[in-house]
Amino acid sequence: MQIRKNVLFIAFYIISLKCSAQEPAINSVHLGVVTPVSTQGKYAKDISPSFALHALQGVNLNNRGMSIGGLYTKLYGNNKGVMISGLVNKVNGSDKGLAIAGLYNGAANGRSVQVAGLHNQKSGNGFIQIAGLSNCSQYEILQIAGLVNINKNVNTQIAGLVNVAKTVKGVQIAGLINIADTSDHPIGLLNIIKTGEQQIGIQIYDDASANIVLRTGGRKTYGIIGVGAGNELKRTVLQMEAGIGYHIPLSQQFRVNAEVVAMSKTDFTFSNTHNR
Repeated sequence: MQIRKNVLFIAFYIISLKCSAQEPAINSVHLGVVTPVSTQGKYAKDISPSFALHALQGVNLNNRGMSIGGLYTKLYGNNKGVMISGLVNKVNGSDKGLAIAGLYNGAANGRSVQVAGLHNQKSGNGFIQIAGLSNCSQYEILQIAGLVNINKNVNTQIAGLVNVAKTVKGVQIAGLINIADTSDHPIGLLNIIKTGEQQIGIQIYDDASANIVLRTGGRKTYGIIGVGAGNELKRTVLQMEAGIGYHIPLSQQFRVNAEVVAMSKTDFTFSNTHNR
């Protein structure tokens, strides 16, 4: 009788081990601290849970629902849900969901929304990138960055300092410089557009002041910056201007330019600003 019990116990133990080994493959929840200290252990990189929560760092194959990491989350496959990490999200495959990170989001490609405190990076095509400092991709519908956007083909770029692209289908808005091969609607102080226009000239105003003015832009919009000498209270002062313009074609040979410019004069002890 005792021998029979031992045989049954061994059989039950073997079955339990077999179920435990297969359990991670059907587990829809992944909880852990740091790989492999988690409910899925060494199997984590081969599993695609519906929900994952990692105190510090965690990995999985795919994200099908929501993945939250205190510091770092990595997917060896694709993201089709929401990823939120305190520092970094990394997707080796396609990102077709939402990725939010305190510092950095990285993915191979995918029409996703990436939001990062510092930088978003995609090796291929994407959808929307929003970053505190910079974005880089091959194609995006929209890029918004505090400093720099870099893209190959983009619809709209908005940056605090510089936008760089090959082809822009929509609008480029930069606090300083827009650079592109083709961009019909750049809005910035300096626009270096390969298929656009660059003009430099001298403007003389009705108060006998004069500026050297540079106009750079695309087929529709352009930026204006100028510097020269002006008169203020019978004194010669430094005169600067900046603005934007728009080409209004009336025919193939004739067009009208509409411009909005702010002008500032200073002798380095006071300043005066005019709009025209």
